[in-house]
Amino acid sequence: MNVRALLLAASLALLGNACSETRTPPNVVLVVLDTVRADHLSAYGYPRPTAPRLEALCERADRYATARSTAPWTLPSHASLFTGKFPFQHHADAELVDAVFNDARPLAEEELTLAEALAAEGYATAAFAANRGYVNERMGLTQGFATFVNERRPGVEMAALAHEWVKARPEGQPFFLFVNYMDAHRPYNAAPVDGPNEAALPKAPEENSSELLDALYEQVYGSDAPPDAALLQKAIDAYDRGIANADRGVGELLAALERDGLLDGALVIVTADHGEYLGEHDLVEHSKDVYEPALRVPLIVKRPGQSRGRVIDEPASIADVPGLVLAELPKSVSSKHAGKFPGQAGVRGLFAEINYSRGKDMAAPWGERFLRERSALYLERWKVIRSSDGRHELYDLASDPREERNLFAERPKEAQLLLDTLARIQARSGGARARVDVREPTEDELKELRELGY
Repeated sequence: MNVRALLLAASLALLGNACSETRTPPNVVLVVLDTVRADHLSAYGYPRPTAPRLEALCERADRYATARSTAPWTLPSHASLFTGKFPFQHHADAELVDAVFNDARPLAEEELTLAEALAAEGYATAAFAANRGYVNERMGLTQGFATFVNERRPGVEMAALAHEWVKARPEGQPFFLFVNYMDAHRPYNAAPVDGPNEAALPKAPEENSSELLDALYEQVYGSDAPPDAALLQKAIDAYDRGIANADRGVGELLAALERDGLLDGALVIVTADHGEYLGEHDLVEHSKDVYEPALRVPLIVKRPGQSRGRVIDEPASIADVPGLVLAELPKSVSSKHAGKFPGQAGVRGLFAEINYSRGKDMAAPWGERFLRERSALYLERWKVIRSSDGRHELYDLASDPREERNLFAERPKEAQLLLDTLARIQARSGGARARVDVREPTEDELKELRELGY
């Protein structure tokens, strides 16, 4: 390269740095579709039109083909989403200490959350969480949010509340908006979708979805026979309608932001905290094991100014979300927080775990099945599940995406490699557990937990 070319390259580099330093911090919108598995979204190839609004978003956003949660239930996964850490690092999870089972250990105040980091940079912060069971103050997940609304409402109503806050915030102040939709969580919101996809969706079952799920529990867990096919299909139909209503809520919010001229320049991230079992592996609902139906989640990222959709093949974790946000901020801001939200780069792989299950499961006649800790590690095509009861599993997800053939005994070399890697990761990356005070739930909170199936 000649001298003139070198000078031109240097000038362009300086100009690029200057632009990155002077650009306006984007508004950030983080949406969690509670309990939505990726393979039941039409945006991910599901044949039913469950998510036309997300399909439209994908036309101008990055869709991560393979994204996974860090845990199959709400508390540890949301804690990962907010801290960029895995459950064995942030410790917001179930635990068994001195033979005493703690159903849910809150996120410690010492943990830095994305909301806290953005608030420190001048962002207005607000959360609108429909999950009253675990996304709340008692679980330590309000950290950094100046406004925190915790009400079980349909998606369209949550969208309206969130938009009202956006309109009322100080003009010109960048905002971080977090919205949690619960339409696809028990009891599923099977109401009319009021959109172009209503006619193509199955009719809502006459039975209440909680009744359907309770009946399915008895058949799946209480019997060795396969569940009644008609009963299972009714539960799936209700679940799919719940997803469609969550999609409608997302569409309402994005449409409102677009009318206000706020969508194009915003960073919008849509994901889920975990999925849902619908009979696979003899499981119903979630928070019970680390198979793919509960871990494969959507991850859709519309970056500021983005107008063309792409498919990102590199596997991602929801623990990567804080890093994705920081990457879109001015370098003067993102550099302050380098290394504070490690994501999968901090453990060198995708990782998920479940420590036992919820108290309702543990107390059930079949509760012994869930009296174990399970950790999953992904390495290229392989997935290993290490189980505290010694029943380890190994799957080749490339040829067996449904995890139907356990290769642990047949492929001992691969199995041991992944087990050793998993052990090294946890030994190197696990932090000390900060002291937390666990407040007993109120009667109202206990009622809410029961209604949610916990």
